[in-house]
Amino acid sequence: MKNLCIILLGLLICLGHGLMAQKSTPFAEKTADVDKISAKFDFPAEGRTSKKGGGYSVNVDLLDPKPKKVALVSFYLYDPACGEAKKGGAYSTAAVWRTPDALGQTHVDGFYAKSIEPLKAGFEEYDIDLLTPDEFLDTQEKKDFFYGFNQESGKKEKTERTQIGAYVQATASTLKICPYDEGYRPFFVVNEPISASTVANFVNTGIGGANRKMTSSLGYELAKGLGVDAVVVCYIVTRKTKKNKEDYVVDAVSLFMLGPNPMSEGPEDKNRGQFYCGTRFFAKQLQFANSKTGVTSYDNIGNVMTALSKKMGNWVINRAKK
Repeated sequence: MKNLCIILLGLLICLGHGLMAQKSTPFAEKTADVDKISAKFDFPAEGRTSKKGGGYSVNVDLLDPKPKKVALVSFYLYDPACGEAKKGGAYSTAAVWRTPDALGQTHVDGFYAKSIEPLKAGFEEYDIDLLTPDEFLDTQEKKDFFYGFNQESGKKEKTERTQIGAYVQATASTLKICPYDEGYRPFFVVNEPISASTVANFVNTGIGGANRKMTSSLGYELAKGLGVDAVVVCYIVTRKTKKNKEDYVVDAVSLFMLGPNPMSEGPEDKNRGQFYCGTRFFAKQLQFANSKTGVTSYDNIGNVMTALSKKMGNWVINRAKK
């Protein structure tokens, strides 16, 4: 009995050391305090002060009533791929890589499980009811409409990346993957760059610049067809930073709201739908999966979602920038 107790005590000590040795990931550490998370706006000045509904970015003062029932139509993980090219003497190499499909599914499922309740709670503070597919697809007609909806866009979606060396090139597809069996669709909003996502790529452009076909397609046709006041798209940019290492980082987290133009003048209006607001968290490639330690953690992604949804809600409802 004494020997058994000693063995059990030894196992508990080893387990304790193992738990203490398992450090938090850089992403979890950086996002541990929701009040310190820097959520950036992503929308242009164009249209935001128009009194007649001009521009592809809405003047939220014209939204009367304010959006209350909003559909989360799209939630996905987005890996734009990474690449490198090298030249050495008479030889050159080029390579492009990204997260494998199966692992991407694991990652997005992990992030989503810790994201959805904070997202809902953040919007709820501004009396906005964020609906998931099981909530807004409440009739067979809506299901048929949603899953048969053909999104339009004035810009071409980049579905593959090419890295060019001096004499060779390599190509890989990008990855967009939704949580398993949750009903979302990976709608195209903007092309993420193959390099790191930075504020400079989005500031004062509003999801990459004017795209009236997209804002009207999602913001008007999809929203009206689903019977909601607006639609929301959320995606998490992750990258496999090294070709031969299973290290993964969060590069950015993006949240966008689109809805009908409150001043639309009819079917011929190019701005029947508008960009309501975008909020983004630029993570600067914070690692959440480490091949050396074997640690993968989705901790504190909920804090990011809280910061993004509250900033968006405060703008759309109160036109407040903080």
